[in-house]
Amino acid sequence: MYRRIFLSLSLAATALCQLDLTSCSSTDLHCIENRISASHILTELPNFVTYPIQDDPFYATPANISQAKPGQILKVEHHTNVSLYDIPPGQSLSRIMYTSVDNSGQVVPATAAILWPFTPKPFRNSDKFPLVAWAHGTSGIVRQCAVSIQRNLQYDFRAVFTLASMGYAVVLADYVGLGSDQAFNYLAFKLHANDVVYSVMAAQSAFPQLSKDWVSFGHSEGGGVAWAIGERQAIRPIPGFLGTIAAAPPPFPIANTAPVGSSVFTAFLAFTISRLNGLNLTAIFNPVPLQVLQYVQSIGGCNDAGFAAFGTFTAEDIYSNTSWPLSQEAVDFARDYSVGSRPLGGPMLIIQGSADTVVIPEGSALGFKNTCASQKNNVSIEYVSVAGQDHNPSLYASQRIWLQWIEDRFNGVKIKPGCQHNNLSSPIGNVQLAERFLVEYEKPWITIYSSTFLPESLQAGHLGFVEPNTSAPTTSRSN
Repeated sequence: MYRRIFLSLSLAATALCQLDLTSCSSTDLHCIENRISASHILTELPNFVTYPIQDDPFYATPANISQAKPGQILKVEHHTNVSLYDIPPGQSLSRIMYTSVDNSGQVVPATAAILWPFTPKPFRNSDKFPLVAWAHGTSGIVRQCAVSIQRNLQYDFRAVFTLASMGYAVVLADYVGLGSDQAFNYLAFKLHANDVVYSVMAAQSAFPQLSKDWVSFGHSEGGGVAWAIGERQAIRPIPGFLGTIAAAPPPFPIANTAPVGSSVFTAFLAFTISRLNGLNLTAIFNPVPLQVLQYVQSIGGCNDAGFAAFGTFTAEDIYSNTSWPLSQEAVDFARDYSVGSRPLGGPMLIIQGSADTVVIPEGSALGFKNTCASQKNNVSIEYVSVAGQDHNPSLYASQRIWLQWIEDRFNGVKIKPGCQHNNLSSPIGNVQLAERFLVEYEKPWITIYSSTFLPESLQAGHLGFVEPNTSAPTTSRSN
């Protein structure tokens, strides 16, 4: 496998030297495909444990799972080969395949990894490993983009490595269709919430050393999933739920009040709405952009390949109909799969960078306001605005807050019902704003970066989850 990757890397480097891949026009299919291939080979392939994912027999679905119940274990890999991953020293991995449900309620396979600490963090005289269910952000829309097959588990020290270092066992659900051989329904938060909840049930059944109590935590797309888990617990609870953390959450999968932007994430979403609600892709995309997205899928491309597909194109370059979020299909999807405005089955902490350029703060603020209105002060909902911090950096800057919140939940600390809006700012000036470091390791032929971040040039456009001028809540208090 590594020989193939080495040859591909050499070819990609040659292509980059010979071609100007930065100035492809939106109608030059050959140029854009070269740009996608180069990005995929140079930034994505080195972070995959296996490529293609079908070469790993763990991800093959067992025959005849139709009689299984949701949350049932299908496969257990107790001791995953950690030498293939970039997890910190002292931590270990397991992988599971289990059952979840699709949009029609049918049992389908799903996969997850479990990241184990060296020793468990003790709580109330328990020797169990306290369990955090992690909901990941956008990784891509094909099965190759499973977090469990990424060397850095996608979130490295931004979240999951840190949690394990503090003594928590972290179950990382891939979501149905990432890892498993199913269609993936991007930003269908309620479906992904099922995947995470059933991963908890499956992991607890396979590993009795896990605690029965658990907290859910997610970022970006996973922030919406974590929010959906809180809503799910209000109507279909599973035992042991202590609360949920939604970091940089997009409560509404799309804005139905504004034309679409140029984000590849929104284009990814169009594929889901096409599958679930019948949106006609050929009627909204220009021909070449649609072809290049299909090319991304065909090669098992993920986020970086998706970014390369569109580069600096405008919405008009990508779409023949930039108002498709106003379509009935899009409105129906938002109605069926978005979160916000519903009661929760436990406390929720919202972490939001005030300078988030990927999921703009007005979306989570409006979701907070509407959820508080529906909740009627029955549970605690806290909104923490992290001053000056962007999408990923807000996780670092607020780390002390969310670690303490999780610890308090496992310690049984009482939390006052009601809504709070708090601002988190640094008393020290001139703090770092950007992620200017990479986690890297050496191979004989190349330095491989296992943590890659969205280039600054591509961070300008928000995802269109809510109009930028939406008012922030006015009934909250600040500390």
